[in-house]
Amino acid sequence: MAFSSEERERRDKIMKKIMEANGLKALILFGEVNVGNALYGDLRYYVDNKNVANRQVAVLFPAAQPVLFVGSPIQQQAASRRSSIRDCRSSNDMLAELTALLKERNAVAGKVGVHFDVLPVTWHNHLKHELPGVEWVETHEEIEEARFHHSGEEADLFRKCAPLADGGYEAALRTIRPGATEYQVAAAIEEYARARGAEQHFTLIGSGRFAPGDANALSLPYSPSHRRIEAGDSVVMEITPCLEGYWTQLVRTVNVGTSNPELEKLYRVARDAIRKGLDVFRPGKSVRDLALAIIGYVESCGLIPRPPYGHTCGVDLNEARVSPQNSQVLTAGTAVIIHPTVFTPDGKNSFFWGETYLVTDDGYERINHASDELLTV
Repeated sequence: MAFSSEERERRDKIMKKIMEANGLKALILFGEVNVGNALYGDLRYYVDNKNVANRQVAVLFPAAQPVLFVGSPIQQQAASRRSSIRDCRSSNDMLAELTALLKERNAVAGKVGVHFDVLPVTWHNHLKHELPGVEWVETHEEIEEARFHHSGEEADLFRKCAPLADGGYEAALRTIRPGATEYQVAAAIEEYARARGAEQHFTLIGSGRFAPGDANALSLPYSPSHRRIEAGDSVVMEITPCLEGYWTQLVRTVNVGTSNPELEKLYRVARDAIRKGLDVFRPGKSVRDLALAIIGYVESCGLIPRPPYGHTCGVDLNEARVSPQNSQVLTAGTAVIIHPTVFTPDGKNSFFWGETYLVTDDGYERINHASDELLTV
């Protein structure tokens, strides 16, 4: 398991406090296999166990033991050994068994908490029919707010995860050569992290020549392809390992064979925009403050800032975007991937650069230690 019994008890108290504050008879958490936004992280946050396939559902009660439904005996065995929930049940019909459990635990009237963005419509209709006395209420925002404020154990896990990205970058530098494919670069990145404990990895890559005004210039990173890298190319990489459920990310670009002065101009603006953002990256400031500092600097350089500027991270890779609309207040332990995207004035060419930072009691900590220079290999 990733966390101590004390940390798991802390999270259990958070959920019980949410149930008490909302007068809930039960709280239902859904999990799916995904890399994405904060929708499915509530289950991983509480259960502290990797979902390897399909749907999982946890049902919490104010004064009774929680139950975790999984989709196979294999997952049941793993969850029974590793998760924070002791009552783990393999189910071929989770909806029917969930309904029966709520009736058994007398959650047939009053309020039950759910996350409506992930509650299937067919499930909702069935539950309303079987439990007409229940009022279904949204609870995700309260759980997400708790997830945003990371504990010391969570912060330490981010610190352990970041070197997996740094090492993956070094492995990529050894692999990127004319004739190497994007798949080979991605394999080198992921092999490094997986061999050192990453439970999964999210890798994006783009390669090509960067030429101002060229509509076919270096692309933003996407899923690897069989494209072979050529001399004179640049390669952009989004290197994202996940350790015990927690994500960090390193975004880097390298030139192949020769340097590129035009790309260097965009690099310097992106790098310095991060530094401007870090001037306001401390407890008491907001994610909005960070975004505005980045945007303002890029615009002052005569270039175009476009999302994504970054995102907070945790048990989901993208828990919330770094944007002027995000008013979340930074606290010690908050983890943010800062990666401004800078476009040329004509909007045809772009540059992408960044890494992961932790808010500390008196400022911030850069937890990726890869080179901050635009390298040529």
